[in-house]
Amino acid sequence: MSELNDLGAEATVLAAGLAQRGLIKTMVELDPGVFTTPIHQIIHTALVDCFRANDPRDHSTVSRRAMQMAASVHQSKAVAESIMNMLGKGEDYAIGFYLDRLNHLHTLRSVRDTALRLVHATEEVAETEDAEMLELGIDRAQEELAAVNRTASPTEADLPMSLDELLGKKFTHDWLIPDLLERTDRLILTGFEGTGKSYLVAQMVMTIAAGMHPFLGTRVSDHNQVLVIDAENSERQTGRRYRMLRERITRLADKYSVPVPDWSKMVRFVIRPEGIALNDPAQMKRIERAIAATQPKFVALGPLYRLHKLDTRDEQAAKELTDAIDRLRVKYKFAVVCEAHVAHGQAGSQRLLRPTGSSLFLRWPEFGFGLRPAQGTESEQHPSRVDLATWRGGREERMWPSTLQHGKEDYQLPWQNGDPDYYDKMRAKGYL
Repeated sequence: MSELNDLGAEATVLAAGLAQRGLIKTMVELDPGVFTTPIHQIIHTALVDCFRANDPRDHSTVSRRAMQMAASVHQSKAVAESIMNMLGKGEDYAIGFYLDRLNHLHTLRSVRDTALRLVHATEEVAETEDAEMLELGIDRAQEELAAVNRTASPTEADLPMSLDELLGKKFTHDWLIPDLLERTDRLILTGFEGTGKSYLVAQMVMTIAAGMHPFLGTRVSDHNQVLVIDAENSERQTGRRYRMLRERITRLADKYSVPVPDWSKMVRFVIRPEGIALNDPAQMKRIERAIAATQPKFVALGPLYRLHKLDTRDEQAAKELTDAIDRLRVKYKFAVVCEAHVAHGQAGSQRLLRPTGSSLFLRWPEFGFGLRPAQGTESEQHPSRVDLATWRGGREERMWPSTLQHGKEDYQLPWQNGDPDYYDKMRAKGYL
């Protein structure tokens, strides 16, 4: 039977409680039963005890108190290691979502436990024929369920965040690629047939894994774990595309003395050409296990229309799909690019680049870009230059190129910047 817990959410709440002094009242009022492991229960108790004793609530002091509460040397080490892993985390966490989830799971566990006790009582009564025991069991179950269902009186912890609390938080960009992609960003990429959007997505996967800028090839970060979830192409098709990219990016890295990542570990694939139904609990669970095992910082997913059993032109089906992606994205803190197709219709430059399906897809991502043949390349089967046109205004100003062109040398990116002004801007930023 499922344990009905979320250890990641528990750790997130504790990390925020240690990092944000203003959350201490919330931590004091939090029911300890929301934590399901002894380690998390000890950390929560130690934090609250430090507050009540008017002791410092830094990681070191809480760790010492928590280690004293441990039942064994092994548990003491595990508690200290968990708190150490929370150092530097939690300062910018908005934990309302995670608190709601922990309280919800706690409620479910309480209802389940009550139901199991009632089942055991009825089984025992069936053997003993003790009617009084059955009445006692029913009364207890009713009292427990009434307590679970009772609406708690509002407390100070229920007050929404004030302006001072909001502006008092330290907000910094958590860059995956500086000035381009932040962790948890959502990007939908569309394009006309033959414009090379699948190669562009694959190029983003490989360059981000290598810590390179996706359009310049320069090193901008450490190596990053990435995951590709392909619901359309076969292993043979995917393999050909990524083999070429691995060779090109490895040559590019060698040319500029950039450390080459361990491709066997940093890039992982889930390939399901038959499609993936994220609204199917069994399939969603398998995908989440793959993500949990990989812990990616960047996920390439799609195409969108093959990620749901129902027609994503329907608003509810589209909402179920985006909700499923968002739950994974927020929980595991990765940026995601989703490939999507465009509708058939008017030819040439009049053809819209917005993704097929519900209008929800226009509102959902932080960024929406489409590839269309650049002027003078309209007759080419695979255009050598494309415009990277936006069909959704970005929620923040980022440094995306406006034009891409084929890299002709075997050490160049398949799609590289084709806008001279973009190079000037990136030089001014220090990326070239």
